[in-house]
Amino acid sequence: MDPVVGLCQFIPVMGDPDANARRILEELSSGPADVCIFPESFLTGYGVDPTGMETEVGRCLGMISDACRESDRAVAVGTPRYGDGEVFNSLAFLSPDGDVHYDKAHLARFGIYSEDGFSEGSGPAIGRYHGIGFGMCICYDVFFPEILHGCSLGGSSVNICVAASAVQSKRFLDTVLPARALENVTYTAYVNNTGTVGDLRMHGCSRALDPFGATIAECGADEGFATFTVDGEMLRECRETRRHLEDFRSDVDWVNKNY
Repeated sequence: MDPVVGLCQFIPVMGDPDANARRILEELSSGPADVCIFPESFLTGYGVDPTGMETEVGRCLGMISDACRESDRAVAVGTPRYGDGEVFNSLAFLSPDGDVHYDKAHLARFGIYSEDGFSEGSGPAIGRYHGIGFGMCICYDVFFPEILHGCSLGGSSVNICVAASAVQSKRFLDTVLPARALENVTYTAYVNNTGTVGDLRMHGCSRALDPFGATIAECGADEGFATFTVDGEMLRECRETRRHLEDFRSDVDWVNKNY
């Protein structure tokens, strides 16, 4: 199966998981994509304090998960995740193959992007739809190549980056996204917030990149939607041409060397 992936660059209703879940369910029921990807923190709205929303968030995720199984489709959506008294900035991948959560490992600790209310995640995660692997990262994570490289080595065919990236960060994302796709020889789906959040103007510009880093689908600066197809044969051909994953020296401890 070569799934169609939808880049859902939609503006959430701030602080209203029910309204945002309904938007997701509408896309599942009427949209063209097999896998629908929504931006960072879409379920609650980016910048909303998730304290006290655990029950509502859990119920909404349950509804979306049920709808994914009934429709034989998948959803990746930014959401808080609650556990053991902690709150994580998470990406939920909800699928007939099973639900997987990735918790953001690299929290922004600077200026307008401060995430001091969240706990750090502990490692990578891969969601699956009809057996096809989707690696996951969230915004600032994409500047740390180990996460998506680990997902690609672990079998992902598509790597997802959901984001809340403002206009002042656009040039950095424009630089790093093609590199992440090419170094991992893996499809890359970047889905960013758009609109204004407090003092931030999100730059949108969600896009999909092929395994060599070329843009194959994109949205503009405003609300939008775009699709691309995960071509399994093309992915195999690209990985035969560029052998980055096969040639990786996993026998070397790259971090703990005595320099």
